[in-house]
Amino acid sequence: MLDLIDNSAHEQSAVRAHAVILAGEGRAARWRTAGLPGSGLLVDVAEEIQIVKAWLAFIPPMLVVVENADEGERKRLVAALSNDVRFNRTLIISLKAAGAAGPVALAPRHVQFRMAADVAATSAAIVDYLSAHEQDESEPAAFPKPWSERARLEAVRQSGLVGSPPDAGFDRLVRLAAHATRAPIAMFTLITQAEQWFKSRVGFEGSDTPRDWAFCNETLVANELTVIEDLTKANKFAQNPTLAEPYGFRFYAGAPVRDPLGFALGSICVIDVVPRTLGKEDREALITIAEAASQRIHLMVLQREAAGFRA
Repeated sequence: MLDLIDNSAHEQSAVRAHAVILAGEGRAARWRTAGLPGSGLLVDVAEEIQIVKAWLAFIPPMLVVVENADEGERKRLVAALSNDVRFNRTLIISLKAAGAAGPVALAPRHVQFRMAADVAATSAAIVDYLSAHEQDESEPAAFPKPWSERARLEAVRQSGLVGSPPDAGFDRLVRLAAHATRAPIAMFTLITQAEQWFKSRVGFEGSDTPRDWAFCNETLVANELTVIEDLTKANKFAQNPTLAEPYGFRFYAGAPVRDPLGFALGSICVIDVVPRTLGKEDREALITIAEAASQRIHLMVLQREAAGFRA
């Protein structure tokens, strides 16, 4: 069994919006560059098995990738994870130097791939598999969704933020985002299955829009800062009503606002009516403001849990 994990006390339902990658020797840096774009997951990479075991000792990630999975201790790690009920919501991907090129399902939550010399190619094969086996089984949407969508939507629901009263703290952060980036419009968005709801906003009327209007869908898929300098140059937005009058949106930048488990609930975003760039300092400012919003949500969760203990 995985020696750092206590199986006697765990929450089977909890998973983190992370992918943990146990990389082959000399491949970690390339994995950090390649990532798993489109998964909606934060990616943690190490070549040392003890580091990975430490990461796995707490709340399980949604995805574990093990390279050279047919070798000694790595093989034992995969076997331990496959037999551990704590990981019944974790997809385990084994990468081996030999074997079938395509994905082979070894168990409902365990898939084997051939390990390519090119890390980017290996990453692309995994992302293609995730895209073909999305968690969200609803009808295809007109907007991109992360592989983690079903768990992400549950995180949005559990946050209790959608439909909640105005919050002066979030309002200040949104005003700061507009000021820091010199943008006429700024929002703290929460993305549900069907709508984009504004927890806070400046420069825009209305409390929500249909989700297929939301540029923040791109931020959810990336789970990182997303900048679109000229919305009119992206064919995917050609039919988006906000590019036409009376809105005339041309620029978008959004940084994810995450819950304590790493799920992107929405974003702190800024919008302009002219195409533009976002400099390094502005990018860092937007990320920092979104992280401050995430920390505020974390504090709210802790306060709610403390109130539950006192009740």
